[in-house]
Formats: sequence, C-alpha cells, structure tokens
Amino acid sequence: MSILGERFFKLSNALFCYHLTPIQFTVYSFLVSSAGQKGKCWPSMRTIAASCHCSETAAREAIAALEQKGFIRRVKRYQDRPNGSVRQTSNAYYIQEQPPLPASWGHTPAGGGGVIYEQDEEGQLNPSARGQVSA
Repeated sequence: MSILGERFFKLSNALFCYHLTPIQFTVYSFLVSSAGQKGKCWPSMRTIAASCHCSETAAREAIAALEQKGFIRRVKRYQDRPNGSVRQTSNAYYIQEQPPLPASWGHTPAGGGGVIYEQDEEGQLNPSARGQVSA
C-alpha cells in the first residue's frame, strides 16, 4: 500500500498534554486536516461525525469543548431567504494557535521524584544515565 500520493497534516506533540478526550482529539484532528492554508474549514456536523466515527451529538459536544478550550473558533454562517428572513446554513471553523499548556503539564509520575533505574541484559537494575527526576 503506497502512501506517497496521500495528503498529510501536522499536529503538535504538545496536543497530548491538553487532556482532550479521544473524540475531542479526533474531531480536532479532522478539522485541522480539513483546514486550508488560512486555517479555515466548514464541514457539516454530519460530515464531522461520519469522518470521526461518532454521533452528531458527540461531535457537537467535542466542537463546544474545543471552542471553550481555545483550539478553534466557530463562526455561524447565514443566508438570506427569498421571503426576507435569514437562516443559519453552516458553521466555519478557524483553527487557533494552541492555548498555553495546562499547569499540570510536566508533572512527575505518582510517587514523586527519585532515581530512574534501567534493567541491563543480566536483569540487574542500574541507575539510568538520565539520573534524577525533578519533583
């Protein structure tokens, strides 16, 4: 299976530090992959849900959470009707700069700091070259 002709998109590794749910992560990834050079896309909720393999309700909730967390900006789009009224037709989504990292980023694992050990070929535990973990 060749992937050379496929389209690719980039996501920051820091995205894993924001505590996004799997659906939020997937919806954000889909929006990023759909956005053009100006960071704008306008897929329907049905398209988002189908592409992310979730319900439209789950997609709406993910969009709301991503907007609240500052990852995207949603702009409602409207159309004039022949009778003079206006109706919402779709949403445009703008990919924002990633928000500041959460305060919990970079925390040490449960148990605090200490020496990191690595097991050698003989099964002996030796202090890692990485040394101490900051608390």
